[in-house]
Amino acid sequence: MSSNPFKIVTGIKSIIIPVVFSFIGISGFTQSIPAGSRYLGQIPPGGTPKKFPLSVRQGFFAAERIAISPDGMNIYYSEIKSYYPIKGENVKRYSFSNGKWEGPFDLFDGYAPSLSVTGDTIFFERKDLINNSETYISLKKGSAWGNPKRIYTKLVKAHYCQITRNGNYYISTNSGNGLGLNDWCKVIIKGADTTAISLGRPLNNIVDNLDFYVSPDESYMIVTNRPGLGISFRKKDGSWTNPQNFGRKIDFGLGSWGPWVTPDNKYLFYSTGTKSDYSDVGVFWVRIDSVIDSLKHINLSQVIKSN
Repeated sequence: MSSNPFKIVTGIKSIIIPVVFSFIGISGFTQSIPAGSRYLGQIPPGGTPKKFPLSVRQGFFAAERIAISPDGMNIYYSEIKSYYPIKGENVKRYSFSNGKWEGPFDLFDGYAPSLSVTGDTIFFERKDLINNSETYISLKKGSAWGNPKRIYTKLVKAHYCQITRNGNYYISTNSGNGLGLNDWCKVIIKGADTTAISLGRPLNNIVDNLDFYVSPDESYMIVTNRPGLGISFRKKDGSWTNPQNFGRKIDFGLGSWGPWVTPDNKYLFYSTGTKSDYSDVGVFWVRIDSVIDSLKHINLSQVIKSN
């Protein structure tokens, strides 16, 4: 949540950004953590969201998206002291080793971690001097992470960078000459140029389109749908359906942000809270697979009828 989740703004754009790398290799992985130990050993929720226990220092709170490694043995998250402007942001990690969870350990100054499909690349954010989002990348070297470097250096803002199974990059970034400040965009690499192209309407509208999650197969996106979370499905022509809110059963009707879904599509993690002292802010999780299937059927049925 690089800015207020209730704030209104957007746009349509095409911006040139530098090539940092063209593709991150994709390979298979095997699960090596006992089923009962996954997710910090917590009992998974059903259709009612519950808070996910993430340790933070006194005076801080856990928020933004989290990231769990493909083998389930590492959990990355953010602790934050305040928003507007964001302060005290720090990426932390739990690791499963010798049959138990260890940590959390401090990893990077920053927030909102995201992993590549293979888990060997991590993206996260830092703020510049005027509170704009900047995306950083670190590559894993053995069991350690390399020194992070900023990417998309020609962009004023670069928010929630993600890579899919097909090697496609998605990001929220400046609208340029569009209607607002940020759009959800797909990153296109051609030669020496990298262009962020808006995914257009109705996915984007006249708001600040910021936090989002795109599924690894690019079949759906979960977005911050003013103020709750909503889901949009990709149609056969490559366009997206109008985001439909999950409703109060998922996010209590409060402002919610930082969505992330487990690779098996079972659980949605997200941040929520409204109190000005952040005392109710935290990361929650909920069983989501049947909800996604139901809304997909409804949305795509409506698309067929409208055609």
